[in-house]
Amino acid sequence: MIDQIITFLREKPRKIVLTSHWNPDGDAIGSALGLAHYLHSQNFAVDVIFPNPPSLPLQGSVGYLSDFVHIFSLDSSKAKEIIKRADVLFSLDYNVASRVGDQMESIISGFSGSKIIIDHHESPDISFDLVFSMTSKSSTCEMVYDLIEQDGGNIDLACADNLLTGLITDTGSFRFPITSGRTMHIAGKLIEAGAAPHVIHDRLFDNNPKSRLMIWGRALSNLIITDDGFASIVFIKQNDLRELEYQPGDTEGLVNQGLGVAGVLISIFIREDSESNMKLSFRSKGNVDVNKYARKNWEGGGHKNASGGSSSMSITETIDKFKSTFKEAFLND
Repeated sequence: MIDQIITFLREKPRKIVLTSHWNPDGDAIGSALGLAHYLHSQNFAVDVIFPNPPSLPLQGSVGYLSDFVHIFSLDSSKAKEIIKRADVLFSLDYNVASRVGDQMESIISGFSGSKIIIDHHESPDISFDLVFSMTSKSSTCEMVYDLIEQDGGNIDLACADNLLTGLITDTGSFRFPITSGRTMHIAGKLIEAGAAPHVIHDRLFDNNPKSRLMIWGRALSNLIITDDGFASIVFIKQNDLRELEYQPGDTEGLVNQGLGVAGVLISIFIREDSESNMKLSFRSKGNVDVNKYARKNWEGGGHKNASGGSSSMSITETIDKFKSTFKEAFLND
């Protein structure tokens, strides 16, 4: 599939727009900006459209403030015009159009040009013209590197920095089981190209607003461990978010803290965005499959050990449902 994408792009000059999912994380930002920098170096006309702004640390990514980067939620008219003029649209780090949010979904679905997916989540939309999908990959950034390597082009510092950002964030700084020898090989190549892990780490993890620390403290004070000790629950209410002046990205990573408790194999983080809208994040260890569990119970999905979902129930009802169903994630077909 990589060869087909390269052949297609090289056939003739094309206007390309790169898109990512709603609430873009490090892999979404890294793959979009990384690929954009590379394609620009190859003289392609490229724009990037994110559905909404990422967390404040990710807004410091190399190239995020460039003229070719656009935020749909901040200027939808301009973003729509860019998509309308493009003849190729990439879906990076998402597998179906619904992942871009309500405002952009119909635009992605109705795009009249050629559509290409590069993504590592399960069940990609096979109606796209070209689908490069590999769930065995650590990140979409790793897949973008594979494409660039196959194309034979040089990776500059801006591209390398963004791709390494995605590798670091989606592998949990290379500690998640999805990390492979190939992942580490690519990380080494990106470092050789100029990316500095300590600089990226400082930008991502040591550059937070005060609100993030306050929110983490409040949420972790709500920690619940189930009676059997196998599951942890962390939650935060909307009035706490308002009081502590929540910023986008402040709760990112909170779900991982529950797995730090001895004996815990599955964790859930619940963020109450409104009384009937709970954002859920799941993490697990070993063979505990939160992807299947989230798909079945929480209208979500993702990866085996990292997934998301939602709930229209109250926090108390959501917690009760989790307590009564979480062991389903321990059962493997």
